[in-house]
Amino acid sequence: MKPIQEKITINNNKVQIVNFIKDIIVNPKQTLQQWSEITRQTPSFKLGYIGQHLASLITGVQGSGSGARGDDLCDGTEVKSCNKIDQLDKCKECGGRVLRYENICSYCGSDKIDRRNDSKWLFSVRTKDELIQYKTLDRLFLLITDYPYFSNNNFKDIRITAFEIYPKEKQCNVFNELITNHYENIYLPKIRRKSKANPMNLHPYSYQFYKCNPTLIFNCIITDIDDTTKTKIEITDYIDPSVERKGSIPMPSSLLKDSEWNTLDYNKLKKKCNLQITQEQFNNLSKKDKCGFVKFLDEELREDLPLRDIISAEQHTQYHR
Repeated sequence: MKPIQEKITINNNKVQIVNFIKDIIVNPKQTLQQWSEITRQTPSFKLGYIGQHLASLITGVQGSGSGARGDDLCDGTEVKSCNKIDQLDKCKECGGRVLRYENICSYCGSDKIDRRNDSKWLFSVRTKDELIQYKTLDRLFLLITDYPYFSNNNFKDIRITAFEIYPKEKQCNVFNELITNHYENIYLPKIRRKSKANPMNLHPYSYQFYKCNPTLIFNCIITDIDDTTKTKIEITDYIDPSVERKGSIPMPSSLLKDSEWNTLDYNKLKKKCNLQITQEQFNNLSKKDKCGFVKFLDEELREDLPLRDIISAEQHTQYHR
């Protein structure tokens, strides 16, 4: 998996990435935060076109200048962005909306807040031609902005991460299976029933995401993003645009259901994880103990894992203000 070298025309990437993040993400975010405290409007920033700028700087490949109507990058790369920053939260007591930096509901005073973290990548496939385009992409670039310490209610530090999937490569074929299934078994039946058909969802760090064998090419942590005196930008992972991509990120074994453990090849597990127990002993372990022995699954180990059935619920009600 190697990018098209002649299309790489942007240099000094890491320096330019940091400067771009500072100018286009950090500074506006700090300004929006200040105004949000006055207006009580969300300080969230739209990531779509910003994501395309970042994709160019990370990959070294310029855009095609076509906005949303053509190739996102001039080498044909498709860019998808997912933003989990400053999602609107919900009060568990009264259902009122709560801004991310608020600790209590402004409507009823409750501190029982449902913090939302459900944004995902969306893939619209409405024709056979669009399906073929996705399946024949040389590269799919996935960008996500989120909170690395979300579970600790730390909303001061954010993370920007980029992955690549190569749909034409054998190891990334699961992506093709997912999008084909969505088009043929979810989208088309809904259209025939004259029901509302939504795009395909790919949730970051989900079981299906890891099954697509994505490669991590960029990771950046921005600490204290709302404090102008403390903000720091640190690039922790970066694969140079000209370097061949090898391997994908490991899947946490904690994502597996009980039945899925039984589909794994025990001989592979034993060799890779240096298991000193028999297959019968391993099978009788609890899921927690199995995860203790096998914390992550590489590409080879997760080859035997089945794709999960995707059920798309009917949308019976329309949105009303």
